[in-house]
Amino acid sequence: EGEPVMTEHRKQKPKIGIVGAWGKTRLPWIEIPTVCVHRSYVEAIERNGGIPIILSPTENEDVLTAQCQMCDGFLFPGGEDVDPIIYGQEPDPLLGSVNLKLDRFWAEVFAFASSRSLPILGICRGMQLINALSGGTLCQDISRLPGSHLLHAQKQERDYLMHQVDLTEGSLLREILGEAELRTNTMHHQCVDVAGTDLHVSARSKDRIVEGLENREKGILLVQWHPEELLDSEPRMNRLFQYLIETAEKGLQ
Repeated sequence: EGEPVMTEHRKQKPKIGIVGAWGKTRLPWIEIPTVCVHRSYVEAIERNGGIPIILSPTENEDVLTAQCQMCDGFLFPGGEDVDPIIYGQEPDPLLGSVNLKLDRFWAEVFAFASSRSLPILGICRGMQLINALSGGTLCQDISRLPGSHLLHAQKQERDYLMHQVDLTEGSLLREILGEAELRTNTMHHQCVDVAGTDLHVSARSKDRIVEGLENREKGILLVQWHPEELLDSEPRMNRLFQYLIETAEKGLQ
């Protein structure tokens, strides 16, 4: 008789949907429309134990739902400005490029995740859009706020630690990162003005700009900086992705 076939039990890794955007790839002779996410988001999910799935923007509800149903958690990344129509304002002259169709796609993904209590990590644009979708507002350019402000659109490399962020006592963010304060990169010209319903401020810069929002009960963790670029220069940022992946993993059990 032959030896019994041994099958290795492989622990299922959680699948994290990274919400995609439209882009363009320039070749010497042509410009090709693409669906894209920054590679650093994909690497951040892979390095911290998850399986990244890029969600392609679509207006087809069936396709959107099918994509989302594959995911155990969601990452809403950075990108272009949020169309101010989302939070009931007219465009400021300092507003950057916007795309309402893309905003609506991201909004549908957020609605899917929220309705199923799936964990969410939002970064930069991701935080701002989720705040707007939650009934909050944005300042369309930090220069419009009264008083003087720090540099929030750094000119250094993306992994450079630019300014300090103070983490709110008792917040999930402070619990995850294990610090009352730390330094982050910063790459934004807009910011949260009024926080959305049930979103709590978890971090601020020294000039009082909101740098973090969260809802512990709903599994929503939002940051204004770009932790995906700091996995080596500030290794504690890996914990944000680990939290997302570990929380998603609990939903598989």
